[in-house]
Amino acid sequence: MNKYSVVAFLLCISIHSQKPEDVFPLDSLPYDAIINSTMGGKRMKYFGKIDLNFSQAYFENWVSGGESSFSGLIHIDYNFNYSDRNGWVWDNNLMVSLGGNKVSGSSLVKKADDRFEINSQLGKQINPLWNYAVYVNFRSQLLPGFRYSTQDGVEMKEKLSRFFSPSVIQLGLGWYYKKSSNLWFNISPLSGRGILVGSAYTRNLAPGQKYFGVENGKNYVLYLGNSISGFYKFPIMVNVSMENKFNAYVNYIQNTKNVDFELNSIIRMKINKRMSSNLIVHLLYDDDLVSDLQIRELFGLGLSVDL
Repeated sequence: MNKYSVVAFLLCISIHSQKPEDVFPLDSLPYDAIINSTMGGKRMKYFGKIDLNFSQAYFENWVSGGESSFSGLIHIDYNFNYSDRNGWVWDNNLMVSLGGNKVSGSSLVKKADDRFEINSQLGKQINPLWNYAVYVNFRSQLLPGFRYSTQDGVEMKEKLSRFFSPSVIQLGLGWYYKKSSNLWFNISPLSGRGILVGSAYTRNLAPGQKYFGVENGKNYVLYLGNSISGFYKFPIMVNVSMENKFNAYVNYIQNTKNVDFELNSIIRMKINKRMSSNLIVHLLYDDDLVSDLQIRELFGLGLSVDL
């Protein structure tokens, strides 16, 4: 299956009919009652999940061959939501994902995943579903990234990135639609975007060469554009659900025909109260980072804890 088939498959799965929920009549409830109805009667709501996934393989004197390996992944997804009587809604999400693997015959532990992301949206209600909103999105990494190679039988690694370098931050004004915690999206026709990097990586760039879109001697680049982001979660079958988080950005200044997009899909399969299995497929296209479709796929069985 090629990368374009993967995109088509995910889009087909994501199109799923959902029974319409009851919408509160505009004149029958005050704003505070409308807001509380989506938050279980609470002004502040905290909730999240920790997933711990492990996989392991061991071979010794195995005729058909194989390499022993071990990999682990921790994924934290935490939310804080707030509302008040005047129709203000503030939704926040923190996502941290770290993973590594070790293969026999190699002395190096390599990254399997490294994501750090904060989303924050502050809205003023227009009606029970729509809000005027300002949003902030920050994405980066926590550990250095390397390119690995072997020279004369010796393992080599070249440092390509480091803590918070690169970092991508977006700030936008627009409208926020929220039907429930399982379905929301943000439309921002006025959205600023910045890419921040360590100056050590741009100091020796050749003329015309860029590091994650940043030119020689600089440590940031700024853009102005339009963004659409959202989240959609739905059940596939009993104890199996799918979560889709997406973001698309159109630059008004450069490459206006180019659309940067990101789709992060997670299929969660619940075995029991504590055990679960997750399939993560992450698609990313951003020609400031890499001028090709990036694909990340992870599958694991492990422990799931509600926070």
